[in-house]
Amino acid sequence: MWHVTLPAVRGVTIMLLVLRLGDVLSVGFEQFLLQRDAVGARASEVLDTYVYYHGVVYGDWGIGAVAGLVKGVVGALMIWGANRLAHAFGEQGVYSK
Repeated sequence: MWHVTLPAVRGVTIMLLVLRLGDVLSVGFEQFLLQRDAVGARASEVLDTYVYYHGVVYGDWGIGAVAGLVKGVVGALMIWGANRLAHAFGEQGVYSK
């Protein structure tokens, strides 16, 4: 197990880590949106609902666009960092250097 199975699974595990880190900031927009009235707006505010309410509902497209852009940039930086970590472990990652 230590010399065959775990080294064979390491590449797949690191690849899945790299691919899933881009989606780590998404927390299930629908659940928070539907439960917003029951628990209160301050308790259920996440980045996705912030973008939705400020961008679409209130019509403040600038704030909504900036919040969505920051979320995308942070996700991309996390993917880039995880890919660098994959290269440090000697794996291929999502893309080559």
